[in-house]
Amino acid sequence: MSVPSQDDVEDFLLSCRYGELDEVKSFIEQFGRAAVAIARDERGNTAIHMCCGNGHVDVLTYILPHIPPTLLSQTNAASSPPIHWAVSNNHVLVIRLLAEFPAEKGGGLPLFKQKNAAGRDAFAEALFAGEGKEEIAGWIEGFLWRVEGGDDEEGAKSSDNHESVHEEDEGKSKQASGITDDLAARTDGVRIDDS
Repeated sequence: MSVPSQDDVEDFLLSCRYGELDEVKSFIEQFGRAAVAIARDERGNTAIHMCCGNGHVDVLTYILPHIPPTLLSQTNAASSPPIHWAVSNNHVLVIRLLAEFPAEKGGGLPLFKQKNAAGRDAFAEALFAGEGKEEIAGWIEGFLWRVEGGDDEEGAKSSDNHESVHEEDEGKSKQASGITDDLAARTDGVRIDDS
């Protein structure tokens, strides 16, 4: 495979930012997985930052099988991981995709526990962001409760407080489930070499 020029890398990152799936596919076909893993902009943002920050689930779904697991938790120059970008921009489907992506491939609970420069994990970041982030904070809270366990009283309180959020989220849940089923089928047997 050839080595991408700086212009190629910039175009690739912009394609991730703007959701241009065909261009992303072309870059990966031409330059391979290693080029995806090392691509950064001048602020240290990765392709994953761009997808998460702009809510491009289709591009993220395509890229995930082509990256080393460590790229999902890679911070930028401001020490912000990609999941925090999804939280800040209220991209629930991205959050769901990252939650359901296997931990051994870089997804799941460890992403939600990762802290940014301010010392906040994804849930704390959603709470800190305040108004307008209720849906994403509620979804993360429910995910953490399911994964880490919680007592029945806490779960009942949580579900009462977030009932309307969960009702609105049903359609998104079906869409995200279809995306993760497709991703699981495409990544089955895929081995990513971190070297």
